[in-house]
Amino acid sequence: MKKFVLPLAFSLTLGACAWFQSNPDSGQPVIDTTTSRSVQDVVACLTVEASRHGASFQTTPLPEGQMLDFGDSNVIKIRADNGTTTYRFYAGKRHTSNLWIEAASKTCAP
Repeated sequence: MKKFVLPLAFSLTLGACAWFQSNPDSGQPVIDTTTSRSVQDVVACLTVEASRHGASFQTTPLPEGQMLDFGDSNVIKIRADNGTTTYRFYAGKRHTSNLWIEAASKTCAP
């Protein structure tokens, strides 16, 4: 029985490591959408959503847009380019208190 359990445990561990390594979200934008709303409209909407969830963020100006940093490496970049607004969310550490950020694009940048 021990001869069977050890290889099985080892293969499950390797499988879990491979899954984490192949996670498409790690280090990549989770959401990259375009919207017809202006940068100011999207930032205003995100400000309202953040206040509804008791979240704070820091704003940094970007060329043609804004970057919103919600902490724990959760960043949203909003830029206007050629008549469209691009909304890009970079996922960081996920907590139950910040999961709303991932869904904010559906509300603020439809």
